[in-house]
Amino acid sequence: MKARKTIAAALLAAAAVAAKGQDTTYTISGAAPEGARMMYLYAEDDDRVDSTAVDNGRFGFSGKRPLNALLALTDGHYGWHLFNDGTPVDIDLRRMTVKASPLNGRLFAAGRSMDSIDTRGMALYKEYERAAADRSEAGRKRTAELSRQFAALGDSMASTALRIIHSNRDNLIPVSLISQMARTFDYETLRGVLDPAAPYYNHPALARAKALLGDAERTLGNRRPGLQFTDTTLPDTAGVARRLSEWCGKGGYVLIDFWASWCGPCRMEMPNVVENYRKYRDRGFQVVGISLDNNARAWRKAIADMQMEWPQLSDLKGWQSAAATLYSVRSIPASILIDGSGKIVATDLRGSRLGKKLEEIYGKQ
Repeated sequence: MKARKTIAAALLAAAAVAAKGQDTTYTISGAAPEGARMMYLYAEDDDRVDSTAVDNGRFGFSGKRPLNALLALTDGHYGWHLFNDGTPVDIDLRRMTVKASPLNGRLFAAGRSMDSIDTRGMALYKEYERAAADRSEAGRKRTAELSRQFAALGDSMASTALRIIHSNRDNLIPVSLISQMARTFDYETLRGVLDPAAPYYNHPALARAKALLGDAERTLGNRRPGLQFTDTTLPDTAGVARRLSEWCGKGGYVLIDFWASWCGPCRMEMPNVVENYRKYRDRGFQVVGISLDNNARAWRKAIADMQMEWPQLSDLKGWQSAAATLYSVRSIPASILIDGSGKIVATDLRGSRLGKKLEEIYGKQ
């Protein structure tokens, strides 16, 4: 049995490598989503391969791409992954059924599991936006509750993706999940699923995920858990130059929180940060915000609107922020948790992970 598994893994790895060169014909047809007028097909490098008008509710694509290339079929709003394995695909995007190879059948089922969570997330975000516009106490409470629900949904999406990945480590399906979820996985999780021994590791569609992992590894020079934080100076909301060392390494835990007023995910996460700050501030917990804003008025308004009651710093240089460069922050929200001695203990604690870590530190209340 072990020998057969080893041989199968080797063959799969060879197929992934072959995806770089050997062209194979793809034929994809089906029923378009209700109301769709155009359908588009993309390759793993995000270059558009083809587009076609929907005719009487149906569409079709044919052409050649490398063997086992990861293709994305979309109506411009929703997308579905498929592998170009040489087997014709007939997909009904109204009834959500597919006739394809066993691999693409399993991939479609995995996509539906993820889509159901994503659909709930989009509905929740719309409700969050309405609640956030309500400045009353009831509105603030509802906003905080929706933020918790959204965080839990994010945790559910990540755990569902990992369950699918780990149950399909002998085939190419993890390629699709990793390529979609790489930016939401923390460093340890991403490193675990990008295991060089995994038979899907050499698939070209994982190039971006590997680049993210490489970026994270290079970034760890400054924020690897166990190292001392790196000090820097930025203006506060009054324009006064402040150093991180005014708060970090002074005996209490400090969360350095990278965000921006224009960042939707940051705004979704902020009620969670506010709740945890209020819960633990009397026990020594501090937050220091670093904004990647360019507009001072939008920055200050967002601070007031979201009741961020902790120090806020920004050089108003957007992605060229000195602090973002120092800590190699390439996506937000991002955060660094520092202990009382100034040592970094965790990074990118979002959603329930932040509360769990602080409960671990301070104990239950």
